[in-house]
Amino acid sequence: MSRVTLGCLVLVWLVITPTPSFGQVVLAGTESLSFDRPEAWAMKYFASLSLMTGMGPALSSEAGSIDLGIELGSVPSLSLRERTVGFNGTKSEDINRTPLFGRLRAAFGLPGQFILEASYLPPIDISGVEPDLFALALARPLTRSSAWRTGVRLTMLYGSYSGDFTCSADEIANGPNEFQCEQPSRDEITLRSAGLEFQVARSARAGSRLEPYFGVAVHLMDLDFQVKAEYLGLIDQSRLVTDGTTFSASLGLAYRTRGGLRWAGELFYSPLDVVRPPSTTTENDALFNVRVLLTYRLR
Repeated sequence: MSRVTLGCLVLVWLVITPTPSFGQVVLAGTESLSFDRPEAWAMKYFASLSLMTGMGPALSSEAGSIDLGIELGSVPSLSLRERTVGFNGTKSEDINRTPLFGRLRAAFGLPGQFILEASYLPPIDISGVEPDLFALALARPLTRSSAWRTGVRLTMLYGSYSGDFTCSADEIANGPNEFQCEQPSRDEITLRSAGLEFQVARSARAGSRLEPYFGVAVHLMDLDFQVKAEYLGLIDQSRLVTDGTTFSASLGLAYRTRGGLRWAGELFYSPLDVVRPPSTTTENDALFNVRVLLTYRLR
């Protein structure tokens, strides 16, 4: 039984039956969603936004080398139609919170030309949303010639976003709302992803330090959304889960200075399938954003 059908039955029951004295009705349980449901699309959209790309093929590094950096990325503003993802695409959600995100990154040279990369998005409240995201990657250069070089990366993402998505503080502050939200919700999206990325770069020509690059990747995602909201006289503690595979591509340009600094900027694209009711056909509502990385080699 879907959450929409269950919700309708509960509402009918509330109308014809006096409210029990022992408290509010609690909606609980776990629902497995198809990977193209609107709620699943929203989860994989923000998971894709959070993925850590290589920002260029892995560079040859000596064991013990350390690079520290900071990454900034754009967060596209979603239209009302794109934000209408709740209850199988019938309720709009307040998920436009910030135009940018940033995270710390580090890379450590290992024996055998392997490189261990890590990034962290700390739990700092941003417009009512608190991230806590950690990513790891094991990278290695593959080939290098006078014209081209290639690299491969195994990636992992784990973490969450907590916030008032189902019932936002702004929605409640603006007065009566469609779902009669009683207080800001305390929802949590948990993201788990593993992937494989391949990148190729045009080696910098003599007299130039600019290096264009291109990358493709596949990602296995395991996602869930824990609802913690009160609306329509109900306490909703439902859990929505979904899993599937996504793909992505990146196109960028890197520049390394003589002093150990390296700049990289890229365009990131990931096609994301979704079926938005009342339509029954699948459409591609993709993520497209811009990312910039600045790193400094300590040693």
